[in-house]
Amino acid sequence: MGKKKIFTREFFIGAIGITALVLLYFLINFFKGIDLFRMGEIYYLKFNNVSQLVNSSPVYLNGYKAGNVRSINYDYSNMSNILVEVEIDKRVHIPQGSTAKITTHMLGGADISIELSDSKNMLQPGDTITGILDRGIAGEANDKIMPAFDKMLPKADSILVSLNAILSNPALAASLENTQNITEELTTTTKQLNSLLANDIPQITERMVRLQDDLLAVSSQLTDTDYKSMLSKIDSTLTDIQQITEGLNKGEGTAGMLLKNKELYEQLNTTCQAATNLLNDLKDNPKKYVHFSLFGKKQK
Repeated sequence: MGKKKIFTREFFIGAIGITALVLLYFLINFFKGIDLFRMGEIYYLKFNNVSQLVNSSPVYLNGYKAGNVRSINYDYSNMSNILVEVEIDKRVHIPQGSTAKITTHMLGGADISIELSDSKNMLQPGDTITGILDRGIAGEANDKIMPAFDKMLPKADSILVSLNAILSNPALAASLENTQNITEELTTTTKQLNSLLANDIPQITERMVRLQDDLLAVSSQLTDTDYKSMLSKIDSTLTDIQQITEGLNKGEGTAGMLLKNKELYEQLNTTCQAATNLLNDLKDNPKKYVHFSLFGKKQK
């Protein structure tokens, strides 16, 4: 008979399974931040609200990670008490009168910060530390925003009702249709203006330029005109007219005598009247003044 085997296949399988479970336990605690090779002292923190605190949440002392949360126990006999069991590094000594504060974060999660007092007397492992909840910026914002939001809800509801009434009003549809018509008319007007700017305005501008050139030419001609000579001639003409007027007023010359001599005027008038009578008689009795015969015979 052969020797009996001491380590069977089942033994090796069991050993491997136990080893795997131990490694899994160490890995889970490692990722939780729990150092299994350095055992700490147990303290209890009393809160009335632990917010988002969970097992393995870190515990800080002056910013230094000194431990982790081991368990959270609810006191059913006193609903305002929640005992949080924490494990603190043995090298850390906590003075009496220290407080613990839970701080929540914007993205979720929470941690515990222990604020050390100035006392010379130290707490012993297993003692209880009073804790408070610091909700952080998110909690303060929530406390300020939510009441204001609650007040705004009735107003928002009233605004929505009014807005619904406005949107269901037939006048709004008519106004929108009028707005569309106005927009179409504005589009047509814009096209006409574009056509005007593209065709008529350049022609008008060209004519204005020509008119400006003509005005400049006229202005140049007026500038070249000898105004001094022209004014001298006008002044001489006015002087002659003044002299003629004075002569007429004094009765000088034929025109002056005609204006001033009443007898001459009457004689001229009589002469004109006699000449008129003579012409009328000549017209009525031409044979009296003109004798004409084809055969040279005189007629009495």
